[in-house]
Amino acid sequence: MSDRIGTRRDFLRASGGTLGAAWLGAHWPAIAAAAEHAHGAASGTVDYTLRLLDPAQARDVEAVAAQIVPSDDTPGAREAGVVYFVDHVLSGIFKDGAGDFLAGLAAFQQGWTAAHPGAGAFADADPPRQIEHLKTVENTPFFQAMRFFTITGLLALPSYGGNRDKVGWKMVGFVDQHIWSPPFGHYDAEYAGFVPYEKASRS
Repeated sequence: MSDRIGTRRDFLRASGGTLGAAWLGAHWPAIAAAAEHAHGAASGTVDYTLRLLDPAQARDVEAVAAQIVPSDDTPGAREAGVVYFVDHVLSGIFKDGAGDFLAGLAAFQQGWTAAHPGAGAFADADPPRQIEHLKTVENTPFFQAMRFFTITGLLALPSYGGNRDKVGWKMVGFVDQHIWSPPFGHYDAEYAGFVPYEKASRS
């Protein structure tokens, strides 16, 4: 079990660094919108409803994410609610890319049906069959987008919907805690945790 957790943790750390750099370079204008969203979600309330994907689309998106970071002895992308992260960012800060993503998802679903007639939806297949098919599409823009959203969703603020119960942070060993400690500067004087400098005693 520890080997699997370690491998997954290394994968998330490496992917997070690589994808994070690519995201910052390509999507810098969205950062302000993301910050505003995070500020608005500071209450900790997470909306676990679908805004863009229909139920069939959501099931396949969740199934793909669940193979990118599967569940075993620890929670994976499914338990973390990555599908809601995908849905929410594509209907929000990444809405300009929603059309391309949905087109890629439709092509993925059509490709699955063509390759497996009568097998039902991708989400209904057993894991070995899903993995076999994903290997045939791993270089497509859709799968690359899913990989990006899955990793990003696991490591993002839980308020975005994809890091439920902070399972992604637990995988990589990130501790969510306040890192600043007093004494603070004058600019923090109104902050609730502000503690003034103690005057040094003079002899």
